[in-house]
Amino acid sequence: METTTPSSNPLVILNPAANRGNMARIREAVRSRVERESAEYVETTRQGEAKECARRAADEGRPVVIVGGDGSVHEVVNGILSSGKRVPLGIIPAGSGNDYAWNTLKLPRDLATAIERAFTGQLVNVDAGIVNGKYFANAFSVGLDADIAVAAAQLKKVPLMSGSRLYYSATLKQLLFGYARSPWLSLHLDDDKQADEQETRRYIVLAVTIGPTYGAGFRICPTADHLDGLFDICTINYMPLLRALKLLPVVRKGEHATIPEATFYRARSVHIEARQPGNIQIDGETGSATCYDASILPGALSVRV
Repeated sequence: METTTPSSNPLVILNPAANRGNMARIREAVRSRVERESAEYVETTRQGEAKECARRAADEGRPVVIVGGDGSVHEVVNGILSSGKRVPLGIIPAGSGNDYAWNTLKLPRDLATAIERAFTGQLVNVDAGIVNGKYFANAFSVGLDADIAVAAAQLKKVPLMSGSRLYYSATLKQLLFGYARSPWLSLHLDDDKQADEQETRRYIVLAVTIGPTYGAGFRICPTADHLDGLFDICTINYMPLLRALKLLPVVRKGEHATIPEATFYRARSVHIEARQPGNIQIDGETGSATCYDASILPGALSVRV
C-alpha cells in the first residue's frame, strides 16, 4: 500500500443518522473543532456516500475523520483501503454499538477527548480484513449472527432500542424464532493447513474477528488482538435451543472458552462454504452468499488512538 504524506486539510465526515439521529451535541462539538483545524466538513445523505468521500480524500492524500458508528467506520475503511493509499483515520464514536472504537481501539468515551484523539492521537497501524471483495475493520460472521444483524437493523426503529439492549433483544428474537435456520457450513483455514474443521457441520455461530467484540459488547473472541496479523475465529456448534438460551449471557461476557460446543482458532485466511445461501454480516452490514473467502491484511490501516 502506498504511503502518502498527509496534507493539513483533513476531511471530516459526519453521519447525521447515527445515534438514532440525536447528533446535535456531537455536531456542535465537532464543527467547533473543524473550524480550528480548517478542515473540510461533510454530512452524509445516503448509504455509500461516506465510502465515496473517504476514497476521494485518500486519493488526495488527506486524513479522514469519521463521526458515526460501526457502519460508518465500515464505509470509510472501504473507501480508504480501495484507494490503495495509506492516510490517517480518526474516529469519533457516535453509533449504537461502537464496538470497533470502544472495544477494539479502546478510544475514549468522553466526547471532547475522543475529538482530540481523532485529530492528534498517535498513529497505529492496525489489521484489517477482506471478505468476498469487501474490506472490514472488526468482524464478519455468517448464519445466525448475520440474521441477528438483520433483526437489529429492524429493531432500531423501535423507541429506546439502542446499544446492548438492541443487540441482546435481536439475539433473543432470532434464537426464539429463527433458530431452526442455523446453517450447515464447512470451514477451511490457511488453505487447509489447519485440518480440524473441514467437515460440514451445523453451527449457531461462525465468527471471524479482528477485535474482541461485536453486537454492542458481545465478547465473541475475547482474546483477539487487532495488531497480531491474525484472524480470531470462534465456532459454536448447534445445540438444543434451551441450552443456547442458557448460554447466551455466558457468551456475551466472553466466558464460553470452556463450553464443549465452542472452538477457537487463529488463521490468516478463511474459506467457508454453505449448503444454502445465507446471510453474512460484515461490521454490522448485511448481505448473502454461499461461499466466503477472507484474508487478513496486517497493519493495513493507520488509525489515530
